[in-house]
Order: sequence, then structure tokens, then C-alpha cells
Amino acid sequence: MKITALRAHPVSVTLPATFWVGNSSFNSATVVVVQVETDQGLTGLATLHGRGMKTVCAMIHELQDLVVGMDPMAHEAIWAKVFGITTSSPDPSQRPRSAVFNADNRAQLMTALAGIDIGVWDIKGKALNLPIWRLLGAQRNVLPAYVTGGYYRSDRPDGGLRDEMLSYLEKGYTAVKIKVGASTLEADIKRIAEVRDTIGPDADMMLDGNNAYSLAEAERAIAAFTEFKPAWFEEPIHWYDSYRALGKLAARTHVPIASGESEIHAWACRDLVDLGGVRVMQFDAARSGGVTEWLRVAAYCHLHGVAMSTHHEPHIQGHLAAAAPNGWNVETFPDADRDPIFANLYTVRAELRDGNVVLNDLPGFGFDVDWAFVEKYRG
Repeated sequence: MKITALRAHPVSVTLPATFWVGNSSFNSATVVVVQVETDQGLTGLATLHGRGMKTVCAMIHELQDLVVGMDPMAHEAIWAKVFGITTSSPDPSQRPRSAVFNADNRAQLMTALAGIDIGVWDIKGKALNLPIWRLLGAQRNVLPAYVTGGYYRSDRPDGGLRDEMLSYLEKGYTAVKIKVGASTLEADIKRIAEVRDTIGPDADMMLDGNNAYSLAEAERAIAAFTEFKPAWFEEPIHWYDSYRALGKLAARTHVPIASGESEIHAWACRDLVDLGGVRVMQFDAARSGGVTEWLRVAAYCHLHGVAMSTHHEPHIQGHLAAAAPNGWNVETFPDADRDPIFANLYTVRAELRDGNVVLNDLPGFGFDVDWAFVEKYRG
């Protein structure tokens, strides 16, 4: 079997409000849908984090020169060949790949690699007639999920988190994550107190800083938040000192530190474990590196007693968490206002049921897309 073509489709849906997190805001939901086609009629599918999606799509188109003709079952060889262009000099005798050979675009290249790699793994499952969770050796197909909500929203200037949290409890969730760091510490304490009062003492509440704090600010914040029993404090430290400063914070609080969604390769995740003191790793296979790199990260974390919690794309990454011995829980977005793509893009996929992600038995990752939706919201 040989790869014959790569295709990438940018999708963007305008949201009903502007959503803020610790250091940024957004008003659209985005995704890149990737197809990896073969000469035997099997097509692997992937959905990717939509950041920089036009560059990612251009890269995937150009990367056909590298991977067309390769055996999709050889995921390690494909991964190494694509990753290798980040360190090799362009051959002047070959057609230049302008979108690829640019050090400024390494993050986008790692996303493009993720699309190819996930598509290849989808083909492997389809060729063997196995769901990926079984192919990777898992016994379970039901995983605990948590819902990410509690955003700062332009249509809710006064917060209004109680009704939102009640809606998640009604769906069966016993774990919720809310955003912190975009407001004053006093205002965030009120928001956190409202959520804890709403969900009760036994539900898990995670706090996500999205790199909003200096070390000193993070220390003050977690000292104030601890009484509300957060299950973890996620990505609290500014981007430029997110390893050693994170390690200092981890040593000064009993609250577990979570991080990894912003990293683009396993070496950085190694440093989060070794220097950052993280107890929950959130490396995102659909944002960087794909399944192959996620498995490497999970193996390193397993040896160091660090749990794996997925970030986005539960219909893909749920399979990985199910198979990893240190796989813990799966991030989900059940609110169609926040994630109209998960609600509407797919004709079949993993289900969100009673606060869990339930993987199906279809071969590969077990999902397909509504191509009319892709065309309607093509970015």
C-alpha cells in the first residue's frame, strides 16, 4: 500500500461571543480536516487544532513531495522524514518548499506532521479492521471526561457561571475546568467560589491560567485558590519561563501542576517533567507531532509517575489515553456555543455520555465528517 495524496481543508465557524482566557481571546472555532489517500482506496482522516491553519494547509500540500509513495504502515519512517526537514539543509536541486523551509513556521510544521501521522494511524486501523484503542492494546473504551468552560465572555460581563456549571452537572459531568488569570485576583476568587459552591465539594475543579502569571503572581494566586481544592493548576506561568519557574511553583504548592498543551515536541515535554515538576501532562497529538509523538511523551511520563490528560479532539486522543497505562481523562467541549465544530462536523464519532467519552468499535479512529459542513464553513 502506498500514499497517493494529501489533502487539507481549513474550517472556521464564527462564535456567538468573544471568549477570553488568561492571555488571549478568540471569536471563532477552527479546525483543519486532513485526508491521507492510498492506492488501495483507504483514506485516513485527521482533525487538527486550527491555529495557523492556512499555513498548515499549504505545508500539507507541499509535503506530498516527501510522503507520496511511502507505505502508510511505516509511521516511524514517515514521521522521521517529515521531521527531518527541520534540521536538514534544503537541496537546491529540488523544487523549493517555501511554506516548509522557514524556521518561523516550525510550530505549523509540527501541526502538519500531526495531520499526516494521525491520518496514517487511521489507515493502519482501517487496514487491520481495528479501532485504534484496540490496536494500541487498550481494554477499555469508556474514559472519564472533564468539560472545559468558565470562560470570560463578552456576552456575560458579570460572569454568570452558575447556570453554565449546572448545565454540565445535568449532562453527568463530575469534573469541570474554568479559566483564570484574565481578571483581578479578587474577581477570580469570586468566580472560583461560585463554581465550587455550584458543583459541590466532591466534583473536580481544574483551574487553567493559560500562561497568565509571573512566578510571584502564580504563587499568590494558587495560595488564594487552594481553599477551593483545585484538582490542578494548569499552565500558570508566562511562556518565557515555563520550565524552571514552573518547577519552583510546583515545589511551593501541594496543588498538582498541569502543562504541555503548548509544547510542540517530546523534548520540551521531557523538560516539563524534569524541570517543571508537572504531575499532569497535556501534550496535544492534534496540535503537534501526532500519535507517534504522543506515545513517546506518554512513555516518558509513565516512567516518571506523570499522568496523561488529553487536550482537544477527544474522538482521536481518547484512543490514546485509553491505551496508555498512565492515561487519565479526556478534555471535552459539550457546549455547542463554544465548540460548534464538535457538535456539527461529524457524521459519526466518539460519544459524550454521562460525563464520559465512549469510543466506538469502528476501524481507525471511528469518525467521519460531513463534507457539506466543511464546504459551508471553509476558512
